[in-house]
Amino acid sequence: MIHKSVVAFLSLLLLLGLADPAFAEDKPSTIEITGRAAVMALPTTVTISFAVETDSPKAQAAVRDNAERTERVLAALKKVSDKDTNLRTTGFALSPVYEKTERVIGYRVRNTVVLESKDLDKTGTFIDDAAEAGASRIGNLSFSNDKEEDLRKEAGLEALKHAVKHAEALAKAAGMTVKRILKITYDSREHPIVMREAAPAAARTPIAVGEIPVQVEVHVTFEVN
Repeated sequence: MIHKSVVAFLSLLLLLGLADPAFAEDKPSTIEITGRAAVMALPTTVTISFAVETDSPKAQAAVRDNAERTERVLAALKKVSDKDTNLRTTGFALSPVYEKTERVIGYRVRNTVVLESKDLDKTGTFIDDAAEAGASRIGNLSFSNDKEEDLRKEAGLEALKHAVKHAEALAKAAGMTVKRILKITYDSREHPIVMREAAPAAARTPIAVGEIPVQVEVHVTFEVN
């Protein structure tokens, strides 16, 4: 059993501790700002995915037909590619095809080939020749730059400058000043320009290559007083 005088003594210590600033948690006033910036650059690499789809009542026939069409697509792409072009298979899928009664009426095979090339002038040729050779779907056309890491750093510095400028303006409007930066979160993910999947076009495909934005976001927490 705890004596009443002991309880009173502990309560007094607790009150003194709460009243003493040394025991209280110091939570500074803060402003959180998101700064954004983009650096424009010409792309150096194009990436395109080509999907070959085949249907057949028998799974084995669907696989065989798909292999033949995929080889034709690869041959067509290799014919117009230089030695630095990278061609690779990234996905293969075999799935049943159902009718409305959920009865299996056949099988579908999908094989995906990805091309990476620095020969940007042949982008339209890659698409057209693959379509003529048997590609069913063409998509995820993206452009990138070999020096994107350096470009993201440059954009990150600009984004931070914007965040500081906005924080100072907001603090001034509130009658305060920015004391220091407490935290910086840097979004360094790549944001390539992408064309989603589409069926091959009947006409020749014009591709105009222009500058691409390398975008960065920084989330900054400022202490103000």
